[in-house]
Amino acid sequence: MAFTNSNDYITGRNPLPFPAGGENVTVNFDLAVTTGDLAVNSIGQIGVLPAGCVPVEVRVYGSDLDTGAGAGVYQVGLLDAAGTAISAAAEDGGGAWGDTSAAVATAFDKLLTRTLKNMASVTKTAADRKVGLKVTTAPTTPAAGTIGVALTYRAA
Repeated sequence: MAFTNSNDYITGRNPLPFPAGGENVTVNFDLAVTTGDLAVNSIGQIGVLPAGCVPVEVRVYGSDLDTGAGAGVYQVGLLDAAGTAISAAAEDGGGAWGDTSAAVATAFDKLLTRTLKNMASVTKTAADRKVGLKVTTAPTTPAAGTIGVALTYRAA
């Protein structure tokens, strides 16, 4: 199931910055989520990896999305062509880049690093690619709020 809302980077209202040289660029992709968006296996686009770039670092953060015990776990990676799953294609890293690894009960900020095999295996392509977020474990008592991905990338 795709997410209910979008953001200005996904719709193209905000242009994506492109590295002018060897520097890293970080973009925060924030997304307002409803309680329905937080169901287990919900997946949708949250950001964009520009053409010619590869990821360096990813942070997943959010408001308190659970008014209960806090069982939410979130996974990040590139979406497949249909936008319904994390891509298993070799150029996309062969799978998810990582997840929050532990249930998050309150406002959270979790770092996923390039040392993860799948993220380190991403290669540049000639087209922009969709960064996806998947709910692998649903919050106990979902609450609408904001979830985000801070994607750091560089030209390859």
